[in-house]
Amino acid sequence: MARLELHPLPGAKRAAEVADLAARLHGERRRVVIWVSDEGRARILDDFLWTSDKLAFLPHAVWAEGVDVADEPVVLVSRPANPNRADVLLVGDGLPPLDWAASFAEVHDLVAPGEAGEERRAHWQQLTSSGADAEPTR
Repeated sequence: MARLELHPLPGAKRAAEVADLAARLHGERRRVVIWVSDEGRARILDDFLWTSDKLAFLPHAVWAEGVDVADEPVVLVSRPANPNRADVLLVGDGLPPLDWAASFAEVHDLVAPGEAGEERRAHWQQLTSSGADAEPTR
């Protein structure tokens, strides 16, 4: 059963927050799958990860059917898959299927404060009501 950790989204720069969180998790030597809602968004986030911080490198790949990314520590997916055997799911955008999210040891999401984050909190409430551990938004 997944442990859910909700992080505050302090502004509109979701990609930057996702990149920072992915870098932190990678620094902890965790294998990470980053969920994005479609292939176009995967490419946009991929470009951002390559160009956002010239002094830092986050090894990552974009997964597509038939592409071997098993050795990559961070993989972007737009379909429910775990091609690098990750134990951590990081939600880049959109909301992933709950049954798939529950298959990870940990799930991290960024939630906007107030009404803007209500849909996300309600989505994850379904996971926690099924027995997942939840860390409150900090």
